[in-house]
Amino acid sequence: MREITQQELANMAKQARKKIEKIYLHWTAGHYDNTYDDYHLNITGDGRLWSSCEELTEYKEHTWRRNSGAVAVSICCCADAVAYADGSVDFGSVPPTQQQLETLTRVVAVLCRGLDIPIDDNHVMTHAEAADLDGYGPATTFERWDLWKLIDSNGVLCDGGDLIRSKAKAGFQ
Repeated sequence: MREITQQELANMAKQARKKIEKIYLHWTAGHYDNTYDDYHLNITGDGRLWSSCEELTEYKEHTWRRNSGAVAVSICCCADAVAYADGSVDFGSVPPTQQQLETLTRVVAVLCRGLDIPIDDNHVMTHAEAADLDGYGPATTFERWDLWKLIDSNGVLCDGGDLIRSKAKAGFQ
């Protein structure tokens, strides 16, 4: 695991252009400084970006049946988090930090630019969104609900994927 800059990430993305078509966004369900090799990129609680690979095309097992041609980005947080069927969540003792969310949206923008893919829900998806499509997300079993909900800058609980994509699009300009 090595810390990387946004410029290094941009270079990695350009090298992976036409080989990576999807970005899946996760949380580790761990603590702020616990990074995992299952993800290409990890963002620690202080917003620092770490890579577990030399190339984004390296195969990682991060999203059931969706690992090929994909890059996984995870924020290191949400130990003991709980989601409820009514749409409410408890982010646990290690909630996402503002620094993590800011870095995550910048990473999405940099990746999409370098990979030459659009910032939309067909190409950039939370694990919760992918899990819903595949029958194991919040709409069914709640087995995976990473980034299903997030708190926006006004303190309102909202759709996590929509929030990340909209902020990344704003940074993409």
